Amino acid sequence: MSKVINHKRGDCIWFHTTKPERVENIKRFGLKTGSEPTWQSHPEPWIYVSTEPWYPEYTGWIVLEVDLSWLSVKDCGWPFIDYTNSEEWDNRWQLRVFKDVPPMYIRVLEGVGK
Repeated sequence: MSKVINHKRGDCIWFHTTKPERVENIKRFGLKTGSEPTWQSHPEPWIYVSTEPWYPEYTGWIVLEVDLSWLSVKDCGWPFIDYTNSEEWDNRWQLRVFKDVPPMYIRVLEGVGK
């Protein structure tokens, strides 16, 4: 299986930002495709992860560390990228994951969102 390497880190660790009230459910059931969205108006068949921790300007958000070492590259894709534009490709930061992420691959970053 090909691993989903975070090109900015050189490993399979990615990040997901969420509301504090969702953390316990995520710790129990994992990240789910098609779940109630935070940023979009309707559920989507993927989960967004980022190459670096993303902290919205608002206080109280929680950043999760997501290990995608178990995921095949065919189960994810880069949104919003013009593949012919080398600057956009080099600066890509957000990945769509098309499978649920089990809780064993998720860790809440300590001290984040407080």
